[in-house]
Amino acid sequence: MTIRMIALATALASVTAWGAWAQQTQMQHPSGGQMAMSADSLPEECRTAARAGGQMQNMQGMDMQGMHQNMQGMMANMNEAQKGYMETMMKMHGPMMTAHMIKDSDVAFICGMIPHHQSAIDMAQVVLKTGDNAEAKKMAEKVIKEQGQEIAEMKDWLKKNATKEGNQ
Repeated sequence: MTIRMIALATALASVTAWGAWAQQTQMQHPSGGQMAMSADSLPEECRTAARAGGQMQNMQGMDMQGMHQNMQGMMANMNEAQKGYMETMMKMHGPMMTAHMIKDSDVAFICGMIPHHQSAIDMAQVVLKTGDNAEAKKMAEKVIKEQGQEIAEMKDWLKKNATKEGNQ
């Protein structure tokens, strides 16, 4: 049981550190492109609430070079679809970690769900580009439509509620 707890704590610390590094960094994709990993993709209400929470300063300055190199090494042998899916996950982590630093639970949830839903859209775009199965592509198109609508609803909710929740 203790070994499992240590492994879980290590994994959580790695994810937290990854998110902090991701907020400050753009990672080079093995195909040559940049993978933006910035909290800049979050709505202003989310960035403001995260800054107000005061926790972002505690996460800055972590050395994530080793993790960066490990991720690049891991992706070197992946096919186009695998690289695309990995890129979507890496793009999502920084903004989600920023959202989870927000003190207000409601705002943190909404702000975390926006990059989560965007990642679903990005993954659906990967399968549309690389997949072969018509049914999977139809599901991907549905994900793009529905998740895009939900992101718009969440952004509207933030405009109405983030200031009411004392986050600005």
